[in-house]
Amino acid sequence: MRILVLAALCWWHGVAYAAAAGRDLKLAGYAPDLVRWVPRAEHSDYAALAPAAARITELKQLGYGSVAVGETHQLYLGRDRRIEETVSVAQLYLTAKGIESDGNNGFWLDANHQRAEIEAAYVVQPDGAIADIDPSTLQLNNQNVYNIFTDTVYVTVPFAQLRPGSIAVLRYKIVSDRNKLPMPWARTLFPANFYPLERFRAEVRWDVAVPQPAWQTDYPKLDCRQGKQELVCATTAAAAPLPVDNQMPSAFDLLPVLVLAEPTSWAAVAASMDKLAEPALSRDGSIADLALRLRGDARDVKDIVSRLSGFVAREIRYVGLERGKGNVIPRPTAATLQRRFGDCKDKTMLFVNLARNAGLDAYPVLASTGRMSLAKLLLPSGVYFNHMLACVKSVQAGEICVDLTDPDTGGGRLPYALQGAVALAVGRDAKAPHNLASETFTWVAQTTADNRLHPDGSVQESLARTYDTHWAAEVRRALAVKSQEERERWLQDDYRSVMGDKVKPAFSAQGLDTPDAGITLASTAEYRNVFDPALLKIYRDYEPWLNSLAKDVRSRNQYYPYSFKGIHYRSEIRYRLPAGKSVGNVGPKADYLSQWGSLHRYYRQDGDSVTAYTDLQMPRAEVPVDKFAEFNRFLDLAGQETRISFSLRARNPAAN
Repeated sequence: MRILVLAALCWWHGVAYAAAAGRDLKLAGYAPDLVRWVPRAEHSDYAALAPAAARITELKQLGYGSVAVGETHQLYLGRDRRIEETVSVAQLYLTAKGIESDGNNGFWLDANHQRAEIEAAYVVQPDGAIADIDPSTLQLNNQNVYNIFTDTVYVTVPFAQLRPGSIAVLRYKIVSDRNKLPMPWARTLFPANFYPLERFRAEVRWDVAVPQPAWQTDYPKLDCRQGKQELVCATTAAAAPLPVDNQMPSAFDLLPVLVLAEPTSWAAVAASMDKLAEPALSRDGSIADLALRLRGDARDVKDIVSRLSGFVAREIRYVGLERGKGNVIPRPTAATLQRRFGDCKDKTMLFVNLARNAGLDAYPVLASTGRMSLAKLLLPSGVYFNHMLACVKSVQAGEICVDLTDPDTGGGRLPYALQGAVALAVGRDAKAPHNLASETFTWVAQTTADNRLHPDGSVQESLARTYDTHWAAEVRRALAVKSQEERERWLQDDYRSVMGDKVKPAFSAQGLDTPDAGITLASTAEYRNVFDPALLKIYRDYEPWLNSLAKDVRSRNQYYPYSFKGIHYRSEIRYRLPAGKSVGNVGPKADYLSQWGSLHRYYRQDGDSVTAYTDLQMPRAEVPVDKFAEFNRFLDLAGQETRISFSLRARNPAAN
């Protein structure tokens, strides 16, 4: 299936405008000239589009359902700072399944600033027959969800009369106006993708009065030739689809790219955003008064950050009004406070305003929710960033960064998904992007169990699972919005997924409303007929929560390095023996060390009880493909060491 790549923009969108003669497509809710059907491109014959017969046979043998046999981008940069981009795509369908998956094509468009013209959309058959699409079947889908509203739309072109062997052709033009871009213009093109692409070509031309655009590529199979006022890049070989993994990195960190941009520097990008963001800060005394009230008696920088970020993250709800200038420029902090809602940049600037009034050195930071690789930032540009967060720097605590759109993590921490992401400080004389700091352990948990073995062969379990930081945030998100009945059902399902359905425990949850602390899920359950009292000489059990965790974090990749987030798991499992019994021998102590972490298991006896202690620490790591087997073997070992055993003997009455 074809995967179209588009940056998920929190607040960043391109701009454009075009007007041309032709037929307007009536699309409800949008300007009548947003998309125009202007069929002026000539039809291509089948032989000019199709690969050679031997190549088609090879593509079928490779199992492809459809193939992009050609993709061409023609850009013209005019002296009026407008950009015309004409895109031509030809898709060959090899199987019925390929038609089902890829029978529609289309393109993204910014409805506020862009206008598009569809110059050709037709299907050509091997016998030469041609069928143009019916313009009335075009569809327009916006990207708006419950609380995020943007100008981004997707224009879908459904092709008719497709059958194996058909080739669908789409040619469209989008005109953009750089004068309306708050930040320098840039364009990213992908000469290889997650679908097979036979030929890719990009032609860039610019008016004599236009400065030469900067460009860069990291694709070795893309040959680029630059002339006085043109750049032509073409692939030298067909591009096989990039493989897909369950735990793969972001597409933006994987896909080879050709970047075109206005010449600029990283310092200029940071300064441009600072110029747009700084006016949002309010000098209103109410902001200063609120900052001092929120700070209270706190003196520790981390405590102050936690109090201020907690207010903005949890009391100012997230609503993304990303249309028009609101896609880049933050709103006044006084307005955000009064409305009690805002998007990432609105909430960030409110926090910065409060933090500065509370005596902290706070500043906004551009970040990307989908990029970790600095090497993929080929040219200085704001196009890579789709998010804004805030950082505070101090001698006492170093740099602390917070995401004000995350109400659940707390504690002045970044959510784990942003740790290691590429970022660019705003207003700090930034010279280059950097990676945000990462914590050693993302998943931190402790299990405490008290198991009472009764003379009738039953076991009474009292269990407390305490999740810290990011794990707590995930549980909090899952439970906080549920009713009591829904919460009970979730807790039962969560327990059953690990322990099975032999019992139905009673649950309680603590910490759901305190994001700066962990969450404890407590349960009690009685397991009947666990052992035969008359034959009880050796008791065997296993630690299912550790076993489940070890399975969950295994690498399932085949092609790409595994970005392991790090786990620290501890447990104390206590067994209270039936009357008349005492502990004999306990299971072996375990101490395992590897480059991926450590596992320690030991026992302690205390009168009529024995406790098994476990400590598993596996720090954050980038696991190479050739180390997957070794990494997974250590996790298998951890899973095996979930076994707990000890012998019992009759208590010596003389010992009492």
